[in-house]
Amino acid sequence: IFFTFIDISKAIAMAPRKPRILVTNDDGIQACGLRALVAELVKQDGLFEISVCAPSGERSAQSHAITLGQHLTCKPWDMGDNVHEAYAVDGTPADTVMLALNSPLFQPTTKGEFDAVVSGINRGDNCGLHVIYSGTVGAAREAACKGIPAIAFSLDNHMARKMEDYAMSAQLSVAILKATLGMLPPHPSPPPASALKAQDVLLNVNFPIGQGQMVQGLYLTHQSLACVFPAFKELHPSSARLEELSESQKSERVFRNYAGSIQRDESVGGDGWAVKNGWVSITPLGLRSDIESRASQAAVFEPVMQATADIVKAAAADTSLASGGVAKL
Repeated sequence: IFFTFIDISKAIAMAPRKPRILVTNDDGIQACGLRALVAELVKQDGLFEISVCAPSGERSAQSHAITLGQHLTCKPWDMGDNVHEAYAVDGTPADTVMLALNSPLFQPTTKGEFDAVVSGINRGDNCGLHVIYSGTVGAAREAACKGIPAIAFSLDNHMARKMEDYAMSAQLSVAILKATLGMLPPHPSPPPASALKAQDVLLNVNFPIGQGQMVQGLYLTHQSLACVFPAFKELHPSSARLEELSESQKSERVFRNYAGSIQRDESVGGDGWAVKNGWVSITPLGLRSDIESRASQAAVFEPVMQATADIVKAAAADTSLASGGVAKL
């Protein structure tokens, strides 16, 4: 009889580790979109090691703002037994990602070793020029700045205030994440995330308001130029309130930003067009803002678009949906 002795420590070290995923958002750690996304990640039978670092409250439209000259307070947060660690941070969305990636906040086993950062699911779309103002996109962009594959997820439904409103979007989010990490057939090696990382690109994903059978499929899109113009309204204190104000305060004028007119851009193949027509829009966004030469653009364009197309096709196949915008790739 022969006995084989196994060094357990070596066996554990050789075992493939779970992808480590950091979840954040700009709606706050208690937001239904984030909770739905975390719940769907947990449902994957321990496939991922999940950590959460999100703002302690609503931080929408914070773009890529970060906190300087002030302390950041992090409060441990209970997200359930299957979440590795979770913290609520009294800072901006970008703060939370910067803190998670560049501080001893998380245990040493996960510090700086996240395989992907996912931001969302945001209540409301982030199509067109909204990506400039979006804290959801800003958080994902911060991760991409630090060389971590990143995806921003948003749902085109400002009335989504229950976890079930995000159920299908959460399922599709996980499929897109898996496809990005090469975890879906045909299991490409290297995974699409490698090409996105190499070219300094993050993904901006927008889900249409219609869910279930109303979703057409997944579409590789370009960023449109749609945006909402502000309509500031001046607020006037009541006569009773006016008597309480000091002379200096009486000279102050107070305004509030309301949504005004809409600059529409529904060009075919754009993110706004896709979402309006029931498609899940997947748009690669670059970290660079300068205009390069055509030759340089082509060198970046081809591998990024091919990687994104591979993500669209793999996630669509996994969810039994159609894929669009990939015919020429």
